[in-house]
Amino acid sequence: MLSTPMGGTASEPAAWQTRLVRADVSSGWDGRTWTSEVLEPGFRADQAVASWNLEADAAALIELRARTLDGTWHPWQEAAFWGGPGGRRSPAPPAGSDGQGPQVDGPTVQTDILTARSGELFDAAQLRITLLDGLHEATVPPPLHLAALSFSAPGGSDGDESDADERRGAEPVGAAAALQPLSQRAYPSRPDLGGGGPAWCSPTSLTMVLTAWGAQLPSAAPTEVPADADPRVPWMARAVYDAAFDGTGNWSFNAALAGEFGFDAVVTRLASLQSARVLTEAGIPLIASIAFEAGRLLGADYDTSGHLLVIRGFDSRGDVLVADPANPGGREGLRTYPREAFDAAWSRSRRTVYLITPRGHALPAVTDDGGW
Repeated sequence: MLSTPMGGTASEPAAWQTRLVRADVSSGWDGRTWTSEVLEPGFRADQAVASWNLEADAAALIELRARTLDGTWHPWQEAAFWGGPGGRRSPAPPAGSDGQGPQVDGPTVQTDILTARSGELFDAAQLRITLLDGLHEATVPPPLHLAALSFSAPGGSDGDESDADERRGAEPVGAAAALQPLSQRAYPSRPDLGGGGPAWCSPTSLTMVLTAWGAQLPSAAPTEVPADADPRVPWMARAVYDAAFDGTGNWSFNAALAGEFGFDAVVTRLASLQSARVLTEAGIPLIASIAFEAGRLLGADYDTSGHLLVIRGFDSRGDVLVADPANPGGREGLRTYPREAFDAAWSRSRRTVYLITPRGHALPAVTDDGGW
């Protein structure tokens, strides 16, 4: 989802600093509560997005706190209540956003993004996860497999770091090649679960990626599935539904659900299309968040203030091969979007992706931008 104002213009990519900092989940436990070490990006951040991967039957309270530049650690605040499907929610809106919710001193969690107040950047943060059901209190190892924060701030790369010689294209490989397109348009509007198919870009993209990696996903009840539609998408939509946000596009929730199925899944911000190419050339499809006005992305028959789709790879011109859930169906979902226009649309979410691989799967060597 896109819960805060986005950067960049409709036609030009914005420049962002970004770094994913992974926590040590092997230590930091005190009974049912785990607290991360101090996580520092190495620059002054104005946003951070949390990721956590828990066992499927673990209910937990997720909290964050940040250290502003004056050295002050601000109070812990709720980032998420992670229960079973239908019982998952982000925090109430902060006071001042709509006149409701608690007043928070310092950086504030807005749905899935820890956001600095004006003039109060932060240089460190911590995660705290408290198990609520008591089932895992004495288990060894504990049920937390991964936790991370993706920090970002204006500045850094302008997004297009590769030159023409590096824009070599190839057919997608690995899970990116195995990915089969699905259409969110196969599902009608509905009064619950964020509005139904027209808003289900994230769970549809997540279904595509997890099944490409070979995951066996549950199916929804037959009454929820139109004829010829994939029965797994409505189940995934219910499982990632954020009751407070009233939607299925909470970035952290989508990564957390992938974690329940045995994947290493993080929300991160990449520095450039070059970073995305390194990952897709290793066979790793990426779920990317984009936004653009009508006519700005050639080949797209829609406009959007926030949409998720899958990056499969790049062609010989450096244009982006995608599986777009906003399609009429079938192979129509496999599209090629112009490089510059796609990057402009992607940069408006600070080049946010869900990076999902089977647990323990080797990633390419880390690039200087620290996106993974």
